[in-house]
Amino acid sequence: MIELVYFSQADDNLSSEDISKILKRARHFNAKNNITGCLLYHNKEFLQILEGEKKTVLDLFALIKKDKRHSNVLVLGEDKKNERMFSDWHMAFHKFDSHLEEENVFRSNIVAFSEMVDKPTHVIDLFWNMARHMTNFSK
Repeated sequence: MIELVYFSQADDNLSSEDISKILKRARHFNAKNNITGCLLYHNKEFLQILEGEKKTVLDLFALIKKDKRHSNVLVLGEDKKNERMFSDWHMAFHKFDSHLEEENVFRSNIVAFSEMVDKPTHVIDLFWNMARHMTNFSK
């Protein structure tokens, strides 16, 4: 099994409806193919971690890279792993909206969770560091 973390820039015309379609399709595909992970979207940037069997994750990532709804896809890390970090999430997601009061609570929770969660691999550590960075918090 592997984990892969990537970062990308969303297309300027990406709408909330587009994101809903992405999530619906991803959740169905991931459940069917035993892929877990987490997707964050903020300020037209995506950060995603995928976990699963190597061939399945790499095949999925090849499709993700071709998706025209984002660009500048950059792999931040990839590694082998024995256990899933997101075993109960076929695709967790949070869209930040700077106009909502709940965002500050979520941002604080990201920071707190990222500091207390076990980081057994450098890829998971990278994911949580980038998540803090995306939320404009630093450690």
